[in-house]
Amino acid sequence: MTLWEIFLVSLSLGADALAVSVSLSVFLKNPTSRQKFRVFFHFGLFQFLFPLIGYYLVVFWNIKSGYWGKLIAGAILVFLGIKMFLEGFKEEEEKLSSKGDLTKGLSLILFSAGVSIDAMSVGVSMALLKQGIWLLATLAGILTAIMSYFGITFGRIIGSRLGKYTEFAGGLVLILLGLKIGFIK
Repeated sequence: MTLWEIFLVSLSLGADALAVSVSLSVFLKNPTSRQKFRVFFHFGLFQFLFPLIGYYLVVFWNIKSGYWGKLIAGAILVFLGIKMFLEGFKEEEEKLSSKGDLTKGLSLILFSAGVSIDAMSVGVSMALLKQGIWLLATLAGILTAIMSYFGITFGRIIGSRLGKYTEFAGGLVLILLGLKIGFIK
């Protein structure tokens, strides 16, 4: 993968986190500094860790790539892209729970894991393609943290509409990259 493609994948992975952080901002109405910190720190941390977990699971199990590895990696990215694209059609209220402070405890962990699960699959794809993972994981973590901070800080101003468009764009990038990797020679 080129540096540009790694950047686009990292940016795409952060799209879910941006959408959720905008939604949290709208839901919380006036998030405190602590709530903002918890959101952007955890979203960025999970987005950094999950690709590494996916990558090293493949390495640990010594899964071989080749034609089938590229096909599987491409299919995973296309599937995740379609999933992310379709998430853009859901109403933001469907994505949020109304119980307690959503930036603490189990809620925060579930949100963080939920926006990062795609990153684990990207880590699997990178391992199957025999690509390095550390640059992508670091860039995904940093960009996700920045995007999440932007979303939780300015979400009320921007409104929840932006969340849909970021998920559409992120999904489209993953679909196109998956098609390029797995299906276009």
